[in-house]
Amino acid sequence: MDDSRPAGGGDRQFATVTKYLRRYRKYLIIGSVAVISANVLVLIIPYISKLVFDALEAGRPNAVILRYVALAFALAVISGVFRFTMRRTIIWMSRYIEYDLRGEVFTHLLRLTPSFYHNTRTGDLMARMTNDLEAVRQMIGPGIMYISDTIVKLTVAFGIMIYLSPKLTLYAVLPLIILPVTVNRLANLLHVRSMRVQEKFSELTATAQENLSGIRVVKAYRQEEPEIANFSVLSRAYIALNMALARLQGMFIPSMRLTASLSYLVVFYFGGLEIIRGGLRLGDVVAFFGYLAMILWPMIAIGWVTALYQRGKASLQRINRVLHTQPQVQDAVGELYDRPMKGAIELRHLTFSYNGHTVLDNINLTVEPGQTVGLIGKTGSGKTTLVSLLARLFPVEQGRVFIDGVDINDWSMEALRRQVGFATQEPFLFSDTVAENIRFGHRQADDADIAAAAEIAALSKDIEGFRDGFGTIVGERGITLSGGQKQRTAIARAIVKKPAIVVLDDATSAVDTETEHEISERIKKILTNRTAVVISHRVSSVKDADLILYMHHGAIVERGRHQELLDRDGHYARLYRSQLLEMELERL
Repeated sequence: MDDSRPAGGGDRQFATVTKYLRRYRKYLIIGSVAVISANVLVLIIPYISKLVFDALEAGRPNAVILRYVALAFALAVISGVFRFTMRRTIIWMSRYIEYDLRGEVFTHLLRLTPSFYHNTRTGDLMARMTNDLEAVRQMIGPGIMYISDTIVKLTVAFGIMIYLSPKLTLYAVLPLIILPVTVNRLANLLHVRSMRVQEKFSELTATAQENLSGIRVVKAYRQEEPEIANFSVLSRAYIALNMALARLQGMFIPSMRLTASLSYLVVFYFGGLEIIRGGLRLGDVVAFFGYLAMILWPMIAIGWVTALYQRGKASLQRINRVLHTQPQVQDAVGELYDRPMKGAIELRHLTFSYNGHTVLDNINLTVEPGQTVGLIGKTGSGKTTLVSLLARLFPVEQGRVFIDGVDINDWSMEALRRQVGFATQEPFLFSDTVAENIRFGHRQADDADIAAAAEIAALSKDIEGFRDGFGTIVGERGITLSGGQKQRTAIARAIVKKPAIVVLDDATSAVDTETEHEISERIKKILTNRTAVVISHRVSSVKDADLILYMHHGAIVERGRHQELLDRDGHYARLYRSQLLEMELERL
């Protein structure tokens, strides 16, 4: 995911939020009516002040003046109600859009393939779902509200000012001509600096997330101080970028106020001359000052809204990087295969490359339903990649992998993954109870199913020792459990869904040999009519398999049953003898 590339054209970029603006157009329409009504009503008040001064000059009765004052008060109250409605509808709309957009980003992230996460830091994604989403909300909430308020107020106020005195309006506007140039120049700088701030925030978040997730490693290597120093460097850089952005934003208000002061002085001078000459009445100039005061805040707000827009646009670009990243694995178009799986597996000349490196090379394999296949070989030989392709975690070319005689690309991904159970060497556990972590494999599983799966995984005795039993919270990533307990929880999670194909990817590497044997014996009882693929570095874990494959540099170099491979005296036999020797040495 490269942030240096543009995220599509302007129309495509803003399509991410315009579809939600259409969805919530009711709020937008009500808010727009409220904006127009609030401003029209409040803009009548300066003209009433002109009528009051005209009445005073003409010596009209106090009752007339009181009626004008009462009318101005009523207009102010009604305008306030409309202004409340404006804020409530438009700000509510922005919150609804924020909710929907966050859900869209999260949903899209869950659909992306694992390779996306290999190249993207988790902290960066978290920053996009928090800081960037808030910036987008500010752009489509307060941003829309204030810019529409500004447009209506400027349009009506300038119209009345021209009606009162075209010449004085021209004099008042002359100092304001420099505003568009200033705003445009500063806005471009704001956009660049906003992007830098967001990128640095992502880096800061990612660093914090990695340190907290890897706190055991940090402490084990006594790297607290270096990591604190590194975080401080990043934090200072983030503050420096924010201060530079704040200085730039700080130039907006002083620039606007300077321009406003010049405009006031011009009106004081030329308006006074017109009163002396008799070209304008005092009430005209008083009203003119009222309208001038009303347009100055909208003119100043232009700068603030521009800053919101630039930051929101920068954040929207970063969000679009995620939303425009297409999953490498998707359901095919048309009718998809969705039936109970028997568990037959066939690989035909399967070759797979990752980042230009060949991981699997011309794999041919046929596994009958109910068979157990053992995969063994050195680290990096392609074992895990091979079983990952069975669940289409990575894209597979047409005609390479078949399950039950059906091309894996023609299977519905939901049906395929529902019927394939995985237990990996480094399982991920959620910060939840033991029961919920097991139930994650099958949401409809009841307590009896969970207890049965835990028994098969040799986890029941451990759970009995927990204070809250199955209700024990395991902590983030299962930090409160041992390595073996985490692996057995993952095995139970894979078993509870009762899959047609069970994949155990070195799932017992962290348990002792005796417990591993116990788990193996129990799993054999449930593997009747189920296909199992067992990956291990220990020959003892695969020696009873119906078919054993020895993989080397992405290719199957030996295949057969345990005794057949020993008689062949190849890679498998040498590995078996070396592990026997290790066991003998451990006993000494």
